[in-house]
Amino acid sequence: MKYTKLISVFVIVFMSNQLFAQKKDDLYSNRIFNFQFIYNGQTASGDWSKMYGTSSGLGFGVNYKSKTNWLFSAEGSFMLSSDLKQGGANLFYLTNSNGYTFNSNNGTPATVDLTMRGFNTFAKVGKIFPVARFNKNHGFIIQAGAGYLMHYLYFNIPQSSVAQLNETNQRGYDRLHGGMATNQFIGYYYQSESRLVNFYFGVDFIQAYTKNLREFNYDTQQFDMGSKQDNITAFRFAWMIPIYLSSKNEEFNFESK
Repeated sequence: MKYTKLISVFVIVFMSNQLFAQKKDDLYSNRIFNFQFIYNGQTASGDWSKMYGTSSGLGFGVNYKSKTNWLFSAEGSFMLSSDLKQGGANLFYLTNSNGYTFNSNNGTPATVDLTMRGFNTFAKVGKIFPVARFNKNHGFIIQAGAGYLMHYLYFNIPQSSVAQLNETNQRGYDRLHGGMATNQFIGYYYQSESRLVNFYFGVDFIQAYTKNLREFNYDTQQFDMGSKQDNITAFRFAWMIPIYLSSKNEEFNFESK
């Protein structure tokens, strides 16, 4: 009988602690607005891989984390690559007898460096699944979104200007593509109790449905009107600067009413 009473007291204390802990859990889920600075290390597939290899994305965005751990984001990134494939680096058939692609205006061979440049912008919604008992501000995250992606060949001509590649003519060679895109992200999201360490990382997937916005390529003398699917898989890391819209005490007062 004595042990039964002890066990009963233990169960009551344990259940009380669990209820208090559950209450405490809720207090540690803050409403937070974040500025985010993004890096993507990207690989290509689909039609994208016919033009480019690996690339980098540097971006900026904002997100809002609700008390119930819904995450709403808006972001944009610039894309850069010097890893051009056969369809990109060797576009031109306009070579002279010495094998140079272009001559400068004074008749000397001109070195033309090609790189890929582009940008993407997305609006996203997602959910954070917390793993910490007393802090729901971090955990595993999934997101999905939609937006726009564009990419093109950028001409760097360090010598004197090349008439064949003036600003107007470049439009016939630069393979400017653009179109709507979808996005998915899975990773881990962390906002510390100290509010000083805030980041997330994971794998980012983009599917862009693009077309050649120039429509006609000067080097091949052909129209390019078909739709393309440009796929990107990236490792993403983002650092966040938070603005807390609610404190632990404010959440406690709210729950107590």
